[in-house]
Amino acid sequence: MSTVAPPLLDIESLRITSPARVLVEDCTLSVASGEVVGLIGESGSGKSLSLRAVVGLLDARLTQSGRISVDGKNLDALDKAARRRVRSHSMGVVFQTPRAHLNPLRSIGDFMTEALTCVAGVSASEAEVRAESLLEEVGITDPRRRMRQHPGDLSGGLLQRVMIASALAMEPQLLLADEMTTALDVTVQEEVMAVLLDLQRERGLGILFVTHDLQLARAVCDRIAVMSAGRIVETIPAARLDNAVEPYTRALVASSTLSRQPAATDSEAASEPILEVRGLRREFMVRKARGWGREPFVAVDGVDLTLGAGRALAVVGQSGSGKTTTARIICGLERADAGTVTVQGEDWSQPARSVRERRHRAAMAQMVFQDPYQSLDPRQSVESCLAEAVRLQEPGSADAVRERVRELVRSVALDESVLDRTPRSLSGGQRQRVAIARALAARPKLLVLDEAVSALDVTVRAEILDVLEEIRHDAGVALLMITHDLDVAERLCSHVVVMRAGRVIESGPVAEVFSAPAESYTRTLLASIPRPGWVPRRRG
Repeated sequence: MSTVAPPLLDIESLRITSPARVLVEDCTLSVASGEVVGLIGESGSGKSLSLRAVVGLLDARLTQSGRISVDGKNLDALDKAARRRVRSHSMGVVFQTPRAHLNPLRSIGDFMTEALTCVAGVSASEAEVRAESLLEEVGITDPRRRMRQHPGDLSGGLLQRVMIASALAMEPQLLLADEMTTALDVTVQEEVMAVLLDLQRERGLGILFVTHDLQLARAVCDRIAVMSAGRIVETIPAARLDNAVEPYTRALVASSTLSRQPAATDSEAASEPILEVRGLRREFMVRKARGWGREPFVAVDGVDLTLGAGRALAVVGQSGSGKTTTARIICGLERADAGTVTVQGEDWSQPARSVRERRHRAAMAQMVFQDPYQSLDPRQSVESCLAEAVRLQEPGSADAVRERVRELVRSVALDESVLDRTPRSLSGGQRQRVAIARALAARPKLLVLDEAVSALDVTVRAEILDVLEEIRHDAGVALLMITHDLDVAERLCSHVVVMRAGRVIESGPVAEVFSAPAESYTRTLLASIPRPGWVPRRRG
């Protein structure tokens, strides 16, 4: 008599409460061997919290009830050592913010080989060979050099790939992925998903895929569970997502398709440049792939940009293409080795020489970073963080500051209840909205957004893009959008710059570049966007 194998992951009636309220209520879902189950929903709906309950990383102040079984073993029925063995050998985890989970003082090689040597018991040399192979498998070139680097030397996209490679090191049967493709450009996202789906087919890997990207979820998942306000409101085959019964699911599907940006008007086309970049170059000294010492690496090479007042320009390209370094140079966070940066007629090529000059530049240009957890003080409440930013640029009465803070919170579609909370108690999407609100506190003329909407769910992303477009039109704020999401570039921006290996390889109006790209690399980017019928594949 045949028996049905238990699911790799079985969550039954999970309930998570804080001292103040219920955060997750009656969450029930399962993941079978060889199955990819998507978990979607808005920020704060309880997706990541449910995943952290499986991993055993809930905050000590939270209480948990219900049953969680992994590979047929009820975790609550096991002692501490047995639970650790199950979690270290049977599951791998990829978190949303890789920089928050990597020790900045240790090399990537140390991080990659630790589990292999300490848990699996392989030799140091074998662990190093295996680690390099895993890095190469998730699309990281020159893995030997990367093994010698530290987290601060890598872009957000490269760090996320390191996290994915590490999660696969112990060859788990279950992979828990919490927004693992958020920091990846479309080509690497396609490559990584192709790798995971190959592993799924080859050794029955089960995947719980927490994401806000509905197009990606419907392309790679077998079933999709929809979560709202701590409850799973619907579980549906991915192929039938358009036929969802729940109004909330239908609203998510409708929000996943962004409306397109209308063509620029003549008045916009004639706007005065607020930002001009000419011949920008930045070179870093990096560790050699072999032996001791360092060697030069050109991150930005001869970049030219022009952005008019009230305009929106997208800079797209793979992780490591020089997008973020260019943005940091513009905002004065990195120095340029050559070239000029002019903002509203002022030469910003050299670092600010005084506190007064730094504050003047901050009032002119603000940057929203990719990882909000690293850019927000974990000790400050949201209200304290925003009030501090307001007082720096607009000194006034306490009542005026409080009203401005509430205005900023509302402008990024957050409820005022978050004001008393710290970044740790917010979801990734909520933290990113706080970071955007803080940047808007200075009422800047130039807003540089480094993947600022990549962590947001589809409904909030659409709302934030509407907010950005409103301030662009009403306040004349120029937007420089560093993004790997070509849909966002098409929705918000009239012009686009495509970067590769530190150089601008193609630029022009978004409609022209995306409809008839001149470069094969741009065509590859466009072909990697999840669409109906899209299947991820390795492009080499």
